[in-house]
Amino acid sequence: MDFTNSHSPHKNQHLFVFLNQVSDKIHKYVQYKEMIQPVVRSKRYRNVFLALSAFTGSYFFFDDGLPQLRAVVGDQAALAKDNSSHTYCLLSNEKCAIDGANIKLDRNIIRPMEAAKIQIEWPSLPSQAETLELTLEGEEMMMGVYRQKLIRQTGTNLYSGELVLPFCVSDEMTWQGKIAPPANSSQQPVYVSIRMIK
Repeated sequence: MDFTNSHSPHKNQHLFVFLNQVSDKIHKYVQYKEMIQPVVRSKRYRNVFLALSAFTGSYFFFDDGLPQLRAVVGDQAALAKDNSSHTYCLLSNEKCAIDGANIKLDRNIIRPMEAAKIQIEWPSLPSQAETLELTLEGEEMMMGVYRQKLIRQTGTNLYSGELVLPFCVSDEMTWQGKIAPPANSSQQPVYVSIRMIK
């Protein structure tokens, strides 16, 4: 699942559409079941109905659901592949220097659904670069792709944003990803790692 920050309305669109389609099909199935219930009570037609239901469910999944699911999983797989061979900056309230950038959080411990501030100083970026994009993915389990914009502070080389990571079932979890400049910049992304504890 792709957890979308409230400042990023276009995230996880594939999953949102997929879930809406599933909800619509469940609603139609309930209506159909109420209509067909008297027939199903007859032993003569029960097996036919069950076979038809299984076929219909499989058709809807492979026709509509599977392409949407592949799109979401494909995004996560692409990010994992991109992140696999890089050096990561483990973020805390101490500055971490990597590839000409200095990054830090406003605290040492990140907790789920608790806002934290992230700041990056990146002097080598051109003045036209007004925003950066932070992209994170769970290392130990698939938690979706988290995205957050970092905004440049006027007249400085500092970018900042608010980080709110989602809940997970584990007591501890590592998020890995990157901070990327605008697509038209020649500057390469810097890679970061964040440890989250309940």
